[in-house]
Amino acid sequence: MKIHAAFISCFAAALFVALPAAHARDKKVNFNLRNDTGVPLELKIGDKTETLKTEQVISVKLPVGTRITTNTATEHHAVGSVIAVVSDALPSDSTLAIGK
Repeated sequence: MKIHAAFISCFAAALFVALPAAHARDKKVNFNLRNDTGVPLELKIGDKTETLKTEQVISVKLPVGTRITTNTATEHHAVGSVIAVVSDALPSDSTLAIGK
């Protein structure tokens, strides 16, 4: 009986820990990306690929936890470098400048 109660307690604790994380993924954040590298930059934004021309600004609305990585090697960024991971701490309508 004690094992059963311990199992139920552990399951409930794991469920309460997982629920906020699952809910956080549903939240989307609006912000802008700007290419300040001086060269066209191909980014992988989640599962999609987007090309930013030099000085181009794009508006995105992405779920919390989405990774933005580079598909283009530059002087300061290797292919696959993580540019950002979307967080709900990022102010809405802010601009993330990708620089040299």
